[in-house]
Amino acid sequence: MHVQGRFVGRERELVQLRKCALAVRDGHPWVVLVEGEAGIGKTELLRAWLADRALEGFSVLLARCDASEQDFVFGAVQQLISSVPETLREEFPLLKGPVSTTAPPYEVGSQLLELVSALQAEHPVTIVIDDLQWADQASLQVWGFVLRRLEADAVLTLLTARTTPVGPDPLLDDILRRLMTGVSSSLRVPLQGLDTGDVAQLIEEATGRQVREAVADQLRKHTAGNPLYVSTVLAEVPDEELTAGPVTALPVPQSLAAGIRSQLLKLHASSRALVEAAAVLAMPTPLVIVGRMAGVQDPTEALGAALDTGLMRWRPNEPATPVEIGHALQRQAVVEAIPPDRLRDLHTIAQDLVDRQAAWAHRVAAAEPTDARLAAELAAAADEEFITGEVDWSATLLLWAADLEPQRADRERHLLTAAARLSTSDRFTRVASLLPRVQASSPCALRSLVLGGDAVFRGTLPEAEAHFAAALEHGDTEGDAWTALMARVWISAVYSFLGRYAEATQAAREALEMAPSDPWARAHLSMALGLGQGPQAALAEVAGATPSVMTASAEGRPVDAFLLTMQGSFQILAGAPTTGMEDCAKAIALGRSLGVPSFPDFAYAATASAQYLLGAWEDVPISVEHAHAITAHGDGMSAAFAWEHAVASWLAAGQGDWEGAEEHLDAVERRSGAADRDHASSLCAIGRALLAQAHGDHAALLAAVEPLARAEAGWSRLLQVFWLPLHTEALLGVGQLEQAELTLEYLQATAQEVPCLGPAAYWLSGQLAENKGDATQARRLYERGLEEESDADVVLLYRALLEHSYGALLHRREPGAGADRWFDAAYSRLQQMKARPFLERCGRDRPTPRMATPGLRSHRHIELTPRERDIGRLIGRGLTNKEIASELFVSSKTVEYHLSHIYEKLGFANRRELRDLVQSGNFNGEYS
Repeated sequence: MHVQGRFVGRERELVQLRKCALAVRDGHPWVVLVEGEAGIGKTELLRAWLADRALEGFSVLLARCDASEQDFVFGAVQQLISSVPETLREEFPLLKGPVSTTAPPYEVGSQLLELVSALQAEHPVTIVIDDLQWADQASLQVWGFVLRRLEADAVLTLLTARTTPVGPDPLLDDILRRLMTGVSSSLRVPLQGLDTGDVAQLIEEATGRQVREAVADQLRKHTAGNPLYVSTVLAEVPDEELTAGPVTALPVPQSLAAGIRSQLLKLHASSRALVEAAAVLAMPTPLVIVGRMAGVQDPTEALGAALDTGLMRWRPNEPATPVEIGHALQRQAVVEAIPPDRLRDLHTIAQDLVDRQAAWAHRVAAAEPTDARLAAELAAAADEEFITGEVDWSATLLLWAADLEPQRADRERHLLTAAARLSTSDRFTRVASLLPRVQASSPCALRSLVLGGDAVFRGTLPEAEAHFAAALEHGDTEGDAWTALMARVWISAVYSFLGRYAEATQAAREALEMAPSDPWARAHLSMALGLGQGPQAALAEVAGATPSVMTASAEGRPVDAFLLTMQGSFQILAGAPTTGMEDCAKAIALGRSLGVPSFPDFAYAATASAQYLLGAWEDVPISVEHAHAITAHGDGMSAAFAWEHAVASWLAAGQGDWEGAEEHLDAVERRSGAADRDHASSLCAIGRALLAQAHGDHAALLAAVEPLARAEAGWSRLLQVFWLPLHTEALLGVGQLEQAELTLEYLQATAQEVPCLGPAAYWLSGQLAENKGDATQARRLYERGLEEESDADVVLLYRALLEHSYGALLHRREPGAGADRWFDAAYSRLQQMKARPFLERCGRDRPTPRMATPGLRSHRHIELTPRERDIGRLIGRGLTNKEIASELFVSSKTVEYHLSHIYEKLGFANRRELRDLVQSGNFNGEYS
C-alpha cells in the first residue's frame, strides 16, 4: 500500500504558520521553531508549508543541514544563498562566490542581512533551515546575527530541530538559546505524536476502510503516535489485519528499525538493491546513477515498489530525477541491515560516483580495518584542508586516518594533530569530546599542547602552564618545530594572564625568533610589553608589523588585519584616540572586504572608548552595539565583552543613568573569568570611579581608583589614560593635598607624552591651587590650559570642566568679568554629551540663568527611540540608507521603517530637513 507523503494531524500547526506569514507581509518579521524527535513529522510539515498558498509570492531561501556536512565552514549558509541569482549576489563581496572560511561570521551575517533586504524589494522572504542541529558552527553564528537584527523586515524564518525522546539535549539547547534570545517575534512549535483519531485517519487513507478505534489506539500507544513509525507499520501489515480480526492479533514490529528491515526484505531484489544504494550514497542522486551503483538494469521499474514503501522519495520534476531515502532514520536502518560484504562493495562503487570530499567517507568505509596507505592520503588531504582554513574537516580526515593506522604511534600522532589544530583554532567544544583519547595517549609535545589549551579554556591557568612547559620541553627534544612554536605562543598568553609579564615577553620573543613573521607571536609580545611597560611599549612593537598588513592587502596576499586592530587599540590607550580609531576602521574594512580575521569586537569596543574620551558620546552606543552584535554570537569567551559593557557603563554614568551603569558593570563582573579577571576588574574599577565622579562622591571615587594606582603593571597600566586624572581628583576632593600634589606631578609628566591629558592636568593643577588658597596661581593655570591650541585628541569632558572652573573662579573674584562666556562654553560641550550630572553643576554655579535652546515647531513632547536617534545622526553625516544599514548592522528595510517614524514624529517632509537639524547641533532625541 502507498502511504508516502501522508499529512495528518498538523492542521493546527499550519494555521499558526499562516498567521505568521500574514504578519510578515505587513513588515513584521517572525521566527518559528518547529521541534520534535526524529520521525515526528517535521519534514512533512515543512513540505506541506512550502506548498501552502500562504507562501505564494514569497522568495524562498532553503538550507537542509546534514550531519555529514557539519565540518564545512559556512556550508549551510552557502546552501541557503545558492538559489539567489548571481547577479544579485555580485553586490556582496563575501557572498558572490564560495564564502571564505576565514570570513568573520558577523560580516557574512551583515552581508546576508542586506541580501535579504534586497530580495524584499520584490517579494517577502522566507528563510527555511531544516535540521538545525546539524548546521556548522559558523553558519549558526551567521544566522544568530541575522535573526536578532530583523526589525521591520518582511521575513519569515522557519527552523526545524530534532530533539531527543530521552530528555533535553544540552548542545541543542545552547544552539537554540543563542539563536532565539533577543528575537522580537518568535514562536516555538513542539510537535507531539498523533492522537488516536489521527492514526485512525491514516489507516483509513491507506486502506480505504474504517478501522476500529481500539486498533488505532493500540497502534498509537505502541508507536507513541510517531508518524514515520505508524507509516512503517501501515506499509507492512496487510489491510485485513488492520480492519478485521481481534486487536490482540495485530502484528506490530517492536521497533521502527525492525519495521524498516522487514519492509526491505519484502521488496523485490532490484528494488531492495536500489534502496540500499540510495542509503549508502546518503544524498539526493540522479536515478540513473543510483541504478548503476545498485546494478539494476531498469531503475525506473524498481523505483515504483520502493516508493510504495515510503522508504524512498524522488523529484520527478527535476531533469535528472534525483532520488533519496525519505528520512535519516530510514537511511540508518537500511544501512544497518545491509550485509557487511555487500556494504563494503557499495561503498567501493560509490567512491567514483561522488565528488572528492564525499568520496573520502566511502573510501574509509570500504577500507580494510587497517590501511596505512589510505591513512597517509587522508593525512595529506587534512594538511591541505587545514591550510585553506577548513579546520574541522581537516580534523575529521585525521581522525579517520588514525582509525586506519596499524601502529599505535601513528594513530596517536593523527589524533593529537587533529586535537591540536582544533585547540589552536578555538574549537574547544570538539576538543573536549576527544580528551579521553588524548589523555590515554603517550606523553609527547602535542599531547601536552592539547591539554594545555583545554586547561586555558577551563580557566585553570597553573595547570595550563604546566602542560605548556611540558610541550616546550618535549617539542624542543622531539624536533617538533610547530608544536614548540605554539607552546611558546600559548605560554606567553598564560604568563600574561598570571601577571608574569617578563616571562610572557621572553616566551613571545623566543616564538618570534623561531618564526619572525608569525602574527600571533607578534600579538602576544606586544600585549606582554603593554601589560608590563605600558601602551607605548606595546605600540612600538606592533607598529613594526602593520605596514606589511597594508602591503599584503594591496598585493592580495594573506592579511593579518587583527594586528591593525591591536595597533589602533594601543594608540587609543596611549592617548591618540583619533589615530587609533582610524586604524580600527581600516582593520574592520579589511575584514569586511577580504573576509579575514580582524578582531572586530575589539575594534568596535576600542573605538567606543576613544569616542568616550573625545566627547563623541552620541556615537558610543553605536560602537558598543556593533561590538555586542559580534560577541553575542561567539562562544561567550571574548574579552571584548568586558570592554564593550565597561564603556557602556562609563557613558551611562556620565549621563546620569545610574541604573544602566550598574547593569553594565554587573554584566562585566558576572562574565569575567580567570583569563581576563585583571582586564575586567580594571575596567570595572574605572566604571565605579566614574560613577562616583558623576555623583560627586570623592570618597567613593578614591576607593574605586586606589587599587589601580597601587598596581605597578597589568591592565591598570594600560588603562592609565582613563583613570589617572580621577586619582588626583579624588585626593583633592577628600582633602589629601600633599598626596594629590604627588599624583599631579606624575599626571603632568604623563601629559607631556599623552597630550590629550593636558586639559585634565591644567584643570586639576588649578583645583589644587584653589584648595591651597592661591586663586592667582589657579587663574594662571586655567588660562594656560585654555590658551593651549585645541588638539584633535582633546578629552572633551576635562576641557568642559576646565572652562567651568575658570568661569566659577572669575565670577567669585571679578563678577561681570566674562564668567558667562566660559560657563556657556562648558555648558555647550556638556550638553553635546548629554552629561546631565555635570550640566546640573554647571547650571547651579552659573551666575545668571542660561537661555533655553529654541525647540522645534511642535509643542508636544517628542521622544525618539535609541535606534531612531542613531539613524538621525548618521543622516546628518550624509550617509545613504544602505550605508546606514551597514553601519548599524540592520537591513535597509529597517532603516526606511525607522526613518519614516522620525519624519512623522518631527513633522518633517524629507531627508534634507532632518539632515539640517542634525547638523545644527539641536538633534538630541527629546523635544517639546
